[in-house]
Amino acid sequence: MIRGAPSLRAAIVGAGAVLIAGMGAQAAPDTGREGVFSIGIPTADMVEETREALVLPSRPDEESIQAVWALGAEGKWEEAAGHLRALRGRHELWQVPASLATFVSSGQRDAQIRNALAVEDWAGVLSLLPAPQAGVCERADYLWARADALQGAVHTTGLQTFYRRVLTTCRDPALVAALASRAASVLDAEGLAALVGIPELANSDDPGIVKAYTALVEAEVWLRFGAAKADGDREAAGALAERSGDARLLAEAGWMFLQADAARSEPYFRKALAHGADEETRRGLVMAALALGDHAGARAAISEASAPPHFADLSALADLGEARVLREQGDGLRAAELADRAAKLDPALASQAQLVSGGALLDAAGRAYDQGDFAAARTLARKAATYPPVRRAAELRAAWAELQSGDAELAAAAFSDLYLAAPDSESAEGFALAAQKAGKLESAAAIARAVGGPLGGKVQAQYASAAFYTGDYLTARALAPDTYAALEGVDHTLYRQTLTLREQDGARGENKMTGFASVTSIEAVRGVSRYEAGVAIYKLDTGAAGGAGRETFAAPYLSWSREGETSLAARIGLLPAGGGAEPAITGEVAAMQSFGKHSGEARVFVRPRTDSLLAFSGEANALGEETGRVSESGALVRGRFDIGGGRAVQAEVSAASLDGRGTVSNSMMSAGLSASQTIAADGFDYLVTGPFYQFQSYDRNTNFFSIGHGGYFSPQQFHRAGWSVNARTQALKDWIVKADGAVAFESVREDASVEFPLQSDQGARIGGGHSSGIAGALDLALVRRLGPEVIVSANLSATASKAFEDLRGGIGFVWVPGGRAALVPSDLATDPFSPGSWIRP
Repeated sequence: MIRGAPSLRAAIVGAGAVLIAGMGAQAAPDTGREGVFSIGIPTADMVEETREALVLPSRPDEESIQAVWALGAEGKWEEAAGHLRALRGRHELWQVPASLATFVSSGQRDAQIRNALAVEDWAGVLSLLPAPQAGVCERADYLWARADALQGAVHTTGLQTFYRRVLTTCRDPALVAALASRAASVLDAEGLAALVGIPELANSDDPGIVKAYTALVEAEVWLRFGAAKADGDREAAGALAERSGDARLLAEAGWMFLQADAARSEPYFRKALAHGADEETRRGLVMAALALGDHAGARAAISEASAPPHFADLSALADLGEARVLREQGDGLRAAELADRAAKLDPALASQAQLVSGGALLDAAGRAYDQGDFAAARTLARKAATYPPVRRAAELRAAWAELQSGDAELAAAAFSDLYLAAPDSESAEGFALAAQKAGKLESAAAIARAVGGPLGGKVQAQYASAAFYTGDYLTARALAPDTYAALEGVDHTLYRQTLTLREQDGARGENKMTGFASVTSIEAVRGVSRYEAGVAIYKLDTGAAGGAGRETFAAPYLSWSREGETSLAARIGLLPAGGGAEPAITGEVAAMQSFGKHSGEARVFVRPRTDSLLAFSGEANALGEETGRVSESGALVRGRFDIGGGRAVQAEVSAASLDGRGTVSNSMMSAGLSASQTIAADGFDYLVTGPFYQFQSYDRNTNFFSIGHGGYFSPQQFHRAGWSVNARTQALKDWIVKADGAVAFESVREDASVEFPLQSDQGARIGGGHSSGIAGALDLALVRRLGPEVIVSANLSATASKAFEDLRGGIGFVWVPGGRAALVPSDLATDPFSPGSWIRP
């Protein structure tokens, strides 16, 4: 095909101008030399010489002949030809001068060629041009006319033949250079290859021809490069560019490789620049460096530019690319700095730069969060929140950091704002958790009801989670029945049978007590409430002679407890039933309230005293009257204060009055103070240790067994100070162990008492005194799940002091129809001889 297709009209105008110049004179005889020569116009002298030499037929007058010459000189070739034909008609025997005939015919033909060129009648042009002679260089105007016509007619073969002919026959250096330059722009690769092989061109020393030949070579290589590129043969195209040393071709090779293989493109761009390529090629070099991640190389290439500011967009890309790398490497602050600079250099990159800057800071906040540096995480997240693309994610991270820092209220406020702005799952989860820790779940629940979305479910899940982790397993089960698999069966009805043995040292027939208690009960759950009904059978012996101190009696009871933020428990029973003394009502109501990390508990009670058989169930005195069965009626208030760092302080105060059948009334007050340190240990719900102090005081000493006394420990001053350890393994396992141990120094002061306090003759004063010593206590309890429906429990407790020694041990079995997935603390058996443990709010 013919390449280049320059404006043919422009070419025609050029060729026409040459023809006009040529038509202004006669054609000279062919002398074997190129060019256009003046033919000349005959003069009068020449005519006279002819007349003298010959006698000619009638001929036109000189003026008429000169008119033909004049019309031709003016370019009016049709008029000149018509005028010449008229002269021939009038002078039939007149022989038209050859010079005039050639002048008119050539001029007329040249005019026709010009007209054909003007209307782009390429076939007409080619038909009008005289056939070229072998080995002869055509007139320049004919050469250009033929070149235009062949190109316009898209005559590929003719063009190739034409240029090869003229470049091997013509010798004028300027003309050859011009034709070679024209050929370089219009011929295809095949035609150019043929011209490149012409020795006359390749070996010429003429600067013009050398330049034109160089253009031919470059054009031929360029076309071969394009063909190889079009065929997908990048290797061949690259090799051509490499050998050419042509800056334009080397740059094009660089662009060709850039997208697919930036590493290959970089050396081509460098060589092109070394050969004088323009600054656009430098852009390619920078882009190659950027594609390779060589940000330093990209900046170096930009610094070598003639006008580096013109490369601001690529400098921005270098900064942004390096910022991404630094973000991956964890240098968030430096990454944000570079990304911000990129946005300033190229505002079009602002959104991408903000994403990198904010993302880098957010990543840094995440790392600080994972490392537990919540203050740094909060600061970085807040800085990241200034970038719109990551604002919400950063605000969420800052809120989580607030929560982990312990500022639950601030975190709850932040999550609340986020949820109200866009109620999604993460903000709902954070809001619910922060509200739970801040004690504001009710507020979160109100927002959930008003706004809707996932918050309602998250709040309920937090209610369940809070209940689960505080041991309110029934509440957790009721709120999230499908969440905690370990709670499966915790709400099933169960049947329990326990047997507890007791051996208390003391004086026979008085405070010595040996026997057992058998407790049979059934427990049912409804929602978050637990109901229990049971009966305890006691068989006790004081060791009195003749079996006088033996008693068997029952103690039926009903109990109820309810979990929640305010936990409640109540129990009512009769004791003793079936014994010698009339039964009395026993009972207790307890409530425990959580106040964030703190808690408070209050109890009111009517409890039996179990110090002796006389106090517990009553027994016949020396007169045969049933006395004893002491009831302790009172109240207790207890508070626990979390002071942080796993440390807590607990204080309690209680007061009670004590009355029994045929016994003197009494009153009691007590107080206690303890401090504890939690020890973190895997597998434990709690493991705490610390010092404690207890004080107790009774109005009178009635720790005797004569008529009117109650037979229970009632010192006027009792001080105990010591150290305790309390532990319980994790619930929701197949076994739970609970252990409480203490060692203390005790100081007891007892006043002397009258022998018969209710009689007119009170008798002698008895007892009294002061004692002190070391005391210790240990209480162990174990429960084990043998199978889904069978649970076994055991307990052992021992107390040793100067006042008394007491040893208890028991075993129990539980049947759970339907099975249980795991154990809970309520599966630990209670001690039937310790009324203070009978209910647990």
